[in-house]
Amino acid sequence: MRRSTRDGTEPGAVGSFQRYMEHGPPAIAVTRGAGHTLEFANQSFRRLTRVTAADIGRPIAGSVRGRPASGLVATLDHVFRSGAVARDVSMADDGDGVKQWRCTVWPQLDASDRPERLVIELWESRQADLTLALQREVAERMLLSALRERDATEKAEASSRRATYLAAEGRRLAESLEVAVTQRAVAQLALPSLAAWCIVDVFDSRGAMHRLRIVHPDAVKQVALRELEGRWSPEPSDPFGLPAALRHDAPTLIEAGQVDAALAAGAHGPEALKFLQAIDIGALLTVPLVVRGTLLGAVTFVSDGRDDNFTEEDIALAQELAVRSAIALDSAKMHGDALSLKALAETASRAKTTFLGTMSHELRTPLNAIGGYVDLILLGVRGPVTPAQEIDLGRIRSNQRHLLGLITDLLNFVQLGSGRVSYDITDVVVPDAISSAVSLVDALIVQRGLICEVCDDDDGLVARADAEKLQQILINLLSNAVKFTPSGGRIEVGCSATETTVHIRVVDSGIGIPAEKLDAIFDPFVQVKEGFAGRDTGIGLGLAISRDLARAMEGDLTVESELDLGSRFTIVLPRANRTTATS
Repeated sequence: MRRSTRDGTEPGAVGSFQRYMEHGPPAIAVTRGAGHTLEFANQSFRRLTRVTAADIGRPIAGSVRGRPASGLVATLDHVFRSGAVARDVSMADDGDGVKQWRCTVWPQLDASDRPERLVIELWESRQADLTLALQREVAERMLLSALRERDATEKAEASSRRATYLAAEGRRLAESLEVAVTQRAVAQLALPSLAAWCIVDVFDSRGAMHRLRIVHPDAVKQVALRELEGRWSPEPSDPFGLPAALRHDAPTLIEAGQVDAALAAGAHGPEALKFLQAIDIGALLTVPLVVRGTLLGAVTFVSDGRDDNFTEEDIALAQELAVRSAIALDSAKMHGDALSLKALAETASRAKTTFLGTMSHELRTPLNAIGGYVDLILLGVRGPVTPAQEIDLGRIRSNQRHLLGLITDLLNFVQLGSGRVSYDITDVVVPDAISSAVSLVDALIVQRGLICEVCDDDDGLVARADAEKLQQILINLLSNAVKFTPSGGRIEVGCSATETTVHIRVVDSGIGIPAEKLDAIFDPFVQVKEGFAGRDTGIGLGLAISRDLARAMEGDLTVESELDLGSRFTIVLPRANRTTATS
């Protein structure tokens, strides 16, 4: 009858295994616990480490003799903590530079999957083995370094090619601000890695989906695509193109294996499907055209081969091209809208100018007739005039002159806007021009009870100007000063100069101009003070006309003012050459 051990193996087998482990060539040992208590060490292990039979049951750290055991213990600690096998670990040599220990350690796990024992195999490496291992390690490191450098170089070159391509496409897309030209440029987009051409869908002016003319790099296939022009439009159910962009914000990818089903769904009929199949359509990538959160359309890139699919790099490049395309399309649209609005504004302005000019001429005729009849009546042509009638006729003539002045301002404004005003630029003695203008409004100054002071800072100052236009500006400024200066106030008129310019100032102590209106008072039809009482305030054209006249004579008209403290208007004109003016 044969006997068995408790674990089911035959005693002879156990004995044979134990003899093999004891006398086999591999140096084997077993430790238990975190302290690495030595449970078993075969003959080869004892000979290599000088461990004796008496060391069984003791920590291995104090049992290994002949060289430090710190490297071996550190490896045992690591395996016991991690539960992972440590293979072919190098131990520190003993200082003779010839032999070195190497080991492999396997953990034996308990029922909780925690290391309970460690099995150790230990051996010596001789110099030839060490040299070969070192050479192998150096070669491996050099190979890994070369591979990393190659990858880095390839990435840098790919990044450079991508940046160059995007820059060239950006310049091409921005070459024109015409909508039609920009749309043709977008329709010629391509992804160079797959020679992928594209299909472009946009919204038209009515908000409907519209497919642009497709441009294929292959002239033969372009002929087939031309048959689809005007006959193949996007529909809401299409799996690619603008309909897909309306459903998804992110790019839509249809891989090569799904193309046939996508074309069948998006062709909208057997005839269109036949032409699409004839040009060998590969994978489809739809990228939305979005700018400032608004969807303008979509670009669908089409790979040129049935087996080609778009990579992550292709998708990223397509998205960057879509961003540049959306910006170009939006800029072209805004430019077109601006041109349309400008044309409408110019048409409206011409209509307004024509209307004002016509009405002004038509109104001047009856107003001149009214003035003429008033003069005839006052002369007694129609009979004697009573004092009361003379007062009434004087009021009629005053109102007639006021209306005639307003209409004259309108005519001047219309003529300035149309560019029909001519200028006779000559040397003008500035003090003489000031005296002449003051004398024309002197009666108004006296009537309002104002003090007017003329300062002759330089009685020989000469400017380059049109004498009539300069007098018109001065009369406008003096009239405004009289209108807006309370009785008892002061008006000062003077001049000064720099090497190249002449400055004529009209200063009053009137009501002043609010700070928020300092820029606006030179605009047409703007009143200095809203709701200011009195008919003499005019219609707000005097200052606009005066500044336009000054600028047309290569000068300017500026203002400084504080509310309730008065205003200071300055006419700037070119100064006449002293030699020319003297001669």
